[in-house]
Amino acid sequence: MKFVLLLLCSLSVSEAPSIEKDRDRWKPYYSDVAPQKTADKWFLPFDIADRSNIRNISIISIFGDHRDSYYKGHIHTAIDINPVKPKAKLIPVYAMANGVVCSVHLGENQKTVVVRHTMKDAKTMFTSYKHLKEVYVSNGKQVDKNTKLARLFTKEESKKYGGDYHHLHLEIRKKFDDYGCASWLTFNNAQLNERFYNPQDFLKQNIK
Repeated sequence: MKFVLLLLCSLSVSEAPSIEKDRDRWKPYYSDVAPQKTADKWFLPFDIADRSNIRNISIISIFGDHRDSYYKGHIHTAIDINPVKPKAKLIPVYAMANGVVCSVHLGENQKTVVVRHTMKDAKTMFTSYKHLKEVYVSNGKQVDKNTKLARLFTKEESKKYGGDYHHLHLEIRKKFDDYGCASWLTFNNAQLNERFYNPQDFLKQNIK
């Protein structure tokens, strides 16, 4: 009986999802391409009257809270946002700064575009845009603030999946060595702080 219990525990531990075990599955969707221009100015990712005023977005869900979606107990690696006053029912998503598309992955209600940026101090970072209904770019595409990456779900389209997907899940990433899976496999603050910035703080500091 003791052997059976130990075996079950061992199987349970070995099958537990982790970033290290899952990241190679997503590596084929990543392109190691460098941006041609520096990300010298930042903008909100929506087509709104003033993309330099953070009051023009509403925050639906905050960074760092615990979630039950994907794997129960994982930590929210983003903020969920919408424009306060969208110009149309179909809401496009734009790149926040100069960069290059380095990954388009997942599907259906989780479609994701990741843009790689080179900062003024030569450091590399990434913006990740999730819950996209339609994607208009592919890997290797050089982008700027006027590049339309994708569009969001409408409320009606979101209902098909039994959840609230008509918003932008916006991640600001320090690195992308997990190739995307840290979005749903981050379970503690050490993992969170290793790979992600708090997007709310980043917007306050960089969008003027």
